[in-house]
Amino acid sequence: MLSRGVRIYGRVQLSKLETGFLYKYPMYPTNSQIEFKPIQHLDHPDFESAIALYEQTFPSPGQIPIPWIQEGVLTQKTQLWLGYFQQELALISILYPLPDSNFILLAYLATVPHLRNIKIGSQFLNYLIDLVKKESKTLVLEVEHPDFGDNRELKQRRIAFYKRLGAKELQDIIYIFPALDGTKTTEMILMIIDNSNSENIQKKVIQKLVRELYIEVYHLHPDQPIFNWIEDIQDNIALI
Repeated sequence: MLSRGVRIYGRVQLSKLETGFLYKYPMYPTNSQIEFKPIQHLDHPDFESAIALYEQTFPSPGQIPIPWIQEGVLTQKTQLWLGYFQQELALISILYPLPDSNFILLAYLATVPHLRNIKIGSQFLNYLIDLVKKESKTLVLEVEHPDFGDNRELKQRRIAFYKRLGAKELQDIIYIFPALDGTKTTEMILMIIDNSNSENIQKKVIQKLVRELYIEVYHLHPDQPIFNWIEDIQDNIALI
């Protein structure tokens, strides 16, 4: 759920995830003052600070519960990245590589308020996009729909920003973000970034993606009513 901050808003044995995407790439951008690295232990000295930034940045309806994040880090189903500026915590990002899929959800990206002017968020996004393309993966963004709720202009600017980075919007798809706090769902759009020049994507691919997001990331049961709209997705979805 990018664009609310951006959501835009112990070591277990080696797994496919750890030896695969991202964990084999420690991140050291060309700016020597900035460093990115993943947390792989809950006893990491900056874990609590990272969680505090997450809770401060994103409103409760869009927050994945902290125990889910902790469990995901331990089982390596969740990737929690930290960004540092001059060794000070400046950024957090939470990623979900979906199982048996090339899709990776960029779920949350937040920067420390007094360090936003160094543009560390943009640097992380650019590195991540380059890596996704190198690995032939597809990055997924959940972005608030400008036709619903307040702040239409701000939402449109966010979408335009992602498109400048190479993201493509799934046309005519109103993605229903679940009510994680039990209150109300949120209308959003899905955007993807990959290394292809495709102008459309098949219905069955997106149906599978949405089901995996609901089940693997948001812990929903397939019998819940929120799944019903998935069957109404039309074929040959345009990427714009």
